[in-house]
Amino acid sequence: MSTALAILSLLAALAPGASSQYAQSAIEPGSQSEYVPAGDQAYHLDLEVDGYVNGDMDNARLMTYRGCTLERDAAYMYALLLEAAEADGIKLRPVDCYRSYNLQKAAYNKRCPKTEVDVYSVDPMTGERAQTGTRTVRKCTGPPTAPPGLSNHGWGRAVDFGDGYGVLGCNDRALRWMQGNAYRFGWVHPRWAWCDMSTREPWHWEWAGVTDPTLVGYYEFNEELIQIVQ
Repeated sequence: MSTALAILSLLAALAPGASSQYAQSAIEPGSQSEYVPAGDQAYHLDLEVDGYVNGDMDNARLMTYRGCTLERDAAYMYALLLEAAEADGIKLRPVDCYRSYNLQKAAYNKRCPKTEVDVYSVDPMTGERAQTGTRTVRKCTGPPTAPPGLSNHGWGRAVDFGDGYGVLGCNDRALRWMQGNAYRFGWVHPRWAWCDMSTREPWHWEWAGVTDPTLVGYYEFNEELIQIVQ
């Protein structure tokens, strides 16, 4: 049994009311059974209802797998996704995962720095256009970056993927694999990030939740058991 599958099986067994039959029904990566995304972008309503804050997630709700820190439910499915990719000979590496509020702010300020621009008005008597002052605006370059507190990375339910050489590109084999398989684990590529968009980000994927919430345990996990299977 793979490490990620063992983790998921143990967590399922720990769920309130979980039966031993369910604990044994975890799906082996590469099988035909699918989790199926519950939407087409990151799902975070459950986190908001529970009082979590974007960019200030409680450490107890976060989990790190192979150097990628994510919200724990997304992390379980991320682990299975990586193992399925490896089984097909695809290398996926995390480039960016959970972002704290401060990291989001730094990224936004770098991509969208503040700058002063002149403000003009037209004299109603002469019709002449003259500068009347300045104002501060942000001028963004490169791919879109959400303002701090609004990035789905701040919920721990978004990953920027690479292949060990850089972020995924539109012609990469790993991207084609993701397009055909990521949905099986609840991971989706939001429409704005598709390669036919001006805002394209082939590397950016989000966890949308799954249609059957019993497949992912919303409960505290036992750190000692996790260590055993690792």
